[in-house]
Amino acid sequence: MKKFLNPPISTALVGLFFLLLLVLALFAEVFESRTPEIDLAQIYANPIPIAELQRLQKLTLTNKYGSFEMINTNSEGELNGPWQLISPQTQRVRSEFITKIIENLNILRVRSIHRYEPINITSFSLDNPNLSMLFSTSKNKDYEIKLGLINPIDNSAYLSISSQDQIYQIDPLEMALETYDLSQIVEARILAINWEGVKELEILENGNSKLHIKQNDGIWSDTQDEKISMEKFENFQAQIDEMKSGSILENLSADQIKHFQELMTKNSWELKFIFNDRVRNYYLTEVKKNLPGMGKQFNGLFLFSNDEMKSFSVIKKDQLKFLQTTLRNLK
Repeated sequence: MKKFLNPPISTALVGLFFLLLLVLALFAEVFESRTPEIDLAQIYANPIPIAELQRLQKLTLTNKYGSFEMINTNSEGELNGPWQLISPQTQRVRSEFITKIIENLNILRVRSIHRYEPINITSFSLDNPNLSMLFSTSKNKDYEIKLGLINPIDNSAYLSISSQDQIYQIDPLEMALETYDLSQIVEARILAINWEGVKELEILENGNSKLHIKQNDGIWSDTQDEKISMEKFENFQAQIDEMKSGSILENLSADQIKHFQELMTKNSWELKFIFNDRVRNYYLTEVKKNLPGMGKQFNGLFLFSNDEMKSFSVIKKDQLKFLQTTLRNLK
């Protein structure tokens, strides 16, 4: 009887151990950090709002080579554009570039999800991403997609979407957009003009108007409403569309940019496109003297720039025959 009332120490320790396990289990149940409550189907579903990205106004892509700002000149926002790069250079975007981006996002495969919280944001390099894409839709909604850590060991990457509170571990995108430079984004042609949206077009030489035509419901005419030949206009239009740059001047010094700006303001041709909601101006000037730091290689060629005059391309003279077009040539 005495032995029963006074159990050995080992029995007491076993009882205490089980009591401690019970307390720890209750503690874990109450205070454990839970992952987002999402079912398995949602984890592996594509989180990209593809339907929202079918009509776009603008895309800003940022990677190690800089920030590339593109606008869609298609008034309906259709993905095939054409698209115009407006920064850091004025250049036409490759015809299938945007469409291929959306196609790549459409087949994105998710491996797992993580909480969107500071420790994960830092661990997966989403605070300093390898790639950022800011999409502006035709409905005036913005979606930013960031690609952080790219893990070569398991061939995966980590992605976040501005409208969602998860981080996704994914298979790497087929388009390695984090490595794209300017040459992979643009083509040789310079301008991407939505001609249906052009209300007026004017060509000026040193501020003097050389040609001024306007459009109304697809009919082009002079400022006195006298119609011009559509066949001749289409040939004129094609010459502008096919204008190509021979080279893009990059990494210019402040002094070089200032010199080019002075050339543009003193002696230049101007292309003025007037749309319903904006005016776009482009400038061309012939290089007659050595450019600072560049020698004679561009003599006899033309510099091209937009109205900001912060970036410049070089164009051969035979690309610019349309500058000599007069009203008489179009009738």
